Amino acid sequence: MQLLTLPKLAAQSGWPESRIRRMVARGQLSHIRVNGRLLLPETAIEDYVATHFVGAVGRSEPPTDLILVNSALRAQRAL
Repeated sequence: MQLLTLPKLAAQSGWPESRIRRMVARGQLSHIRVNGRLLLPETAIEDYVATHFVGAVGRSEPPTDLILVNSALRAQRAL
């Protein structure tokens, strides 16, 4: 595991240093302090995103009430 300073992690991730510092203060990112220096794993942001990612919720089939309405409309058009 490679540890990075906060400025290096911010540059690598594209996230602002202030956001990363806030997340560290809230305990949301893995980190260690060595002689007063804040060090974070190079995968800290990646790990956070992976554990907090919310997938889309969708239906595998259309709702049945829409199927009934569409079927009724097709039947009327056929007349």
